[in-house]
Amino acid sequence: MGTRKKILLTDDIELFLELERNFLQREDLDLLIAKDGCKALAMIREHNPEIAFLNLTMPGIDGLECCRQVKQDSSLAGTTLAMVVSAGRPDIADLCREAGCDKILFKPINHGEFLSMIRQCLELEVRAGSRLKAEIRVNYGPEPQQLLSEFSVDVSAGGLYLKTDFPLTTDEPLVLRFSLPKQQQMVSCKARVAWVNTKENPRNPNIPTGMGIQFVEISLEDLRSIRRFIEYNELEPVW
Repeated sequence: MGTRKKILLTDDIELFLELERNFLQREDLDLLIAKDGCKALAMIREHNPEIAFLNLTMPGIDGLECCRQVKQDSSLAGTTLAMVVSAGRPDIADLCREAGCDKILFKPINHGEFLSMIRQCLELEVRAGSRLKAEIRVNYGPEPQQLLSEFSVDVSAGGLYLKTDFPLTTDEPLVLRFSLPKQQQMVSCKARVAWVNTKENPRNPNIPTGMGIQFVEISLEDLRSIRRFIEYNELEPVW
């Protein structure tokens, strides 16, 4: 067995875990958790993780000071530091870089960007999460005023596959609105077209024409609703 990789999460622990619980809780990964800046710094020094996600504002010492102290320690030079900051603060990027920050992740957390940072830094394969075969009517579109309506083929905590004869282009941003069976709560989130499957150029000929949709900005409450729906229903083979 290879060396276990280490990742440190601070502050937004609950959201991070819900975003990628299946990915972060795995046998080849040690997940470290710190609730304040002083603890984060101590754990980085003790465990030397491959990547540490620091919040800009943390109790004790803030993310910038924690970053500075880590980068001043030559024994920790290999640690990648990712600063988590609120959206709408592009001015903070220069301060983060001056402190030695390697990467910046804006809140609300972008699912794809978060996974990409983990995958690149830890060189780990991202395993597919549990998918549930489910036909759900999904309203979608680039703008709320222009919502289209189609049915899903399957759903996971990270996205869904939408059956349509008119798939949109890859990376096109969307809004999604749908209700899960036996749940009154309406799921509403931002998403993107991750890939398309057309008759002319089928990426997977075993499934209908359509597009794979990735959730980009989704609330913790909606994410939990989807997880409950998947866990409480019998999983069927998909594709």
